[in-house]
Amino acid sequence: MSKSRRARTTFVVLAVAVTALALSAASAATAGAAGQSKAALAAKNCSFNLRIGDVLPFTGDLAPYGGNLDKAVKLAVNVQNAALKKLGLGKKITVKLVDSQDGQSQASASVEAAKKEINEHVDVVIGEMASSATIPMAQSVTIPNHVVLISPTSSAPQLTNLNDHGYVWRTYPSDALQGKVLAQAAIQQFGKGAVVNVGARNDAFGTALKQLFVAQFEKLGGKVGVNIAWNPNQPTFDSEAQQLVSGNPAGWVIIDFPQTFVKFAPALVRTGKWDATKTLMTEALKDAPTLDGIGQPVVGLSGTAASAAGGPAGKTFHALWNKRVKGAQPYTGFEGTAFDAANVAFLAALQGCSASPAKIKNNLVSVSGAPGTEITFQQMGKAISLLLKHKRINYEGAFSPVDFDSHGDIGSAVFEIWQYQGNGSIVTKRTVTF
Repeated sequence: MSKSRRARTTFVVLAVAVTALALSAASAATAGAAGQSKAALAAKNCSFNLRIGDVLPFTGDLAPYGGNLDKAVKLAVNVQNAALKKLGLGKKITVKLVDSQDGQSQASASVEAAKKEINEHVDVVIGEMASSATIPMAQSVTIPNHVVLISPTSSAPQLTNLNDHGYVWRTYPSDALQGKVLAQAAIQQFGKGAVVNVGARNDAFGTALKQLFVAQFEKLGGKVGVNIAWNPNQPTFDSEAQQLVSGNPAGWVIIDFPQTFVKFAPALVRTGKWDATKTLMTEALKDAPTLDGIGQPVVGLSGTAASAAGGPAGKTFHALWNKRVKGAQPYTGFEGTAFDAANVAFLAALQGCSASPAKIKNNLVSVSGAPGTEITFQQMGKAISLLLKHKRINYEGAFSPVDFDSHGDIGSAVFEIWQYQGNGSIVTKRTVTF
């Protein structure tokens, strides 16, 4: 072969190689942008702005929890918008927490707070924590205005059959389940045939749960001695405390909120007859700062609570919380309920490509349960892409699997029996799954 021909051959080979490298690089760049371009293509005709408001107790009976749940909603919105931005959809689809109002765990304050948010044109309200605030807020404001309401922790059984036209939901189990767990815990602690004195705050939460507990406890062979209720807003509780310790009970079941119990507990101590180690309470008092504030008299107190142990994404959410959330109260586990509420609202809107509350409510069952690809908040981008392609998803939550039924209740729950051991320590003694 001549030198000139050899040179031409070498040039051709190099040219082919360079072209191949260029094509390879272009292919890689195309593949790298594929997820973004496919999502953008699927979203070509999908554009909406979801407006969320929350009504939570920054003051009042459940104030120890409200601030953290608000931060959980904000965290969920951040996760959603970050996923949208990564897929190149941040200008077409947006989520905004429009307002955070103080419901104070009270009906009147929550109603007024919800009215403010309705005037701010929210599509979804997340709140309240207390059933006694959630129910009137729903009946007076959100249902008549056709706005979706998702309560993170309201547990009164009345919510199940509320005449809500499908607009009221909750990411926490009904006390129809907790009544059973509390009764089982009382039988295990005090024995069949034991007499237990029962007291509760006189509101939607306390009244309903007390009735459910008494019915289940007696069904299991227990006996109820004193059965009383009190106005949570009264200034003193000495009379009620004396009634509650009367007789010779094997123990006590007390259903109350932190702000009331910090006044009720000293009245119980003054009787000289009350023993915290023989007392069962509920999730509202599973708050170490509140119990630390009361001190030694409540060491050994136990109770029942729905647990984040049932949340498929519970551990990863807790890790995200520790990494991203600053200035919060000590983590309680209930934060996942508000996080899940914001996420299912977003995913339901996305499935319908609309922030219309009517469409959101119609999609909440679909995005929260089977069939469909199981996703957690960690796969938010994948969930967005699937929904935009009209594929089914099954959101697996931080607090529970969610799995909404047609009444707006979650499909399953894990409950724990907890005990306060002093100095900020609350331990889980055992769990029960429904």
